[in-house]
Amino acid sequence: MNTRISYSFILKPETNKSGLHPIYIRAFKQGKKTEIATSIILEKDDWSELKQRVKKKNRSHEKFNAVLDAFDKKAMKCVLDNFIHEDTPLTLGQFKDYILSVGQSDENFTDYILNYLNQNKPRLKLETWWSYKSQITKLLKFKKTISFADITEKFINDYQQYMLTVLKNNENTASKSLRSLRTFVNIAMRYNYIKQSPFRYINIKKVDGKRDFLTPEELNKLTKAYWTNEITGIKEREILRYFLFACYTGLRYSDLKTFHSSLIYENSIQLKMHKTGYLVNIPLTQKAKQMLFSHKEGLSNSVFRVYCNKVTNRILKQIGKQYDIPKKLTCHVARHTFATISITLGIPIEVVSKLLGHTNLKTTQVYAKIVDSVKEREMAKWDRL
Repeated sequence: MNTRISYSFILKPETNKSGLHPIYIRAFKQGKKTEIATSIILEKDDWSELKQRVKKKNRSHEKFNAVLDAFDKKAMKCVLDNFIHEDTPLTLGQFKDYILSVGQSDENFTDYILNYLNQNKPRLKLETWWSYKSQITKLLKFKKTISFADITEKFINDYQQYMLTVLKNNENTASKSLRSLRTFVNIAMRYNYIKQSPFRYINIKKVDGKRDFLTPEELNKLTKAYWTNEITGIKEREILRYFLFACYTGLRYSDLKTFHSSLIYENSIQLKMHKTGYLVNIPLTQKAKQMLFSHKEGLSNSVFRVYCNKVTNRILKQIGKQYDIPKKLTCHVARHTFATISITLGIPIEVVSKLLGHTNLKTTQVYAKIVDSVKEREMAKWDRL
């Protein structure tokens, strides 16, 4: 049975600094409750608990009651639509999200998603929030105004062609944007703005892209440049230091940013990866330890001063050019380097997968495909038959 949510408007007993009481929506379901602020604040005597509306003696009663009517209408529609049309019962979280969309345009898809992202910013990782915002900006380059009715299978196919031909995106970049769009569509479907998924007959492909990584010789060249003080700039040395540390540990840029000394236990790093939340234990090699303790001030709590991505990549590009490394150096290249060199050294792929924090071995197997020296080494076993 689809158990419905019940709700009512309440005057909170607590007051703000001005001595006024806020009005909330209080919703119940199976003994659990959630509360939603309405932005209305009143004197206690201006509230009718029986009518659940603002009394006429309040000078703004018409405006306040219009707001409450809008909330009431939205809440009733949400509860009844779910009860009549949906097999899955509405949760209190979904009800709250839906109610907070009061005042949005029901006709504009991108405005709705932007409002949703802003309301849910505290729940999202900052990188995810910015990524979704940039995807909306990209979508609006394709079409300035997008209604819910515009989101069709043809729209999706046309947008994909626009990315590939006009923006010159590679297939993986276009696929990532389509996956974001599918997430936005699912949000709109969740609240009945879109009735049926336009993605149901669309297969979003993912192809193996080119992954730059350093060879052992290139890695040694940069390591030597660091230890012989060929690179003298303070910023350049620090960026190269955490880049090399990532080459020796496989840490992502986001993990380097939050890396601190409390994550080091004896001879290992133990941390929850920022991107996946996966707990990893990475034993520290001598090379990694040397990078940790190479700073003249010793090991501080934050360990590295990590510059923004733009500055980090600009400096790494300069260093790569200076040492004739024909690759676009980034912190992700460092992670690829750790993976490929680990496999080249004969570390089992299952171990490499655990060190990288991959939840699926197939993700790690991509690196095995691109290390030709491993293939040659393994095939040489035939000569010893």
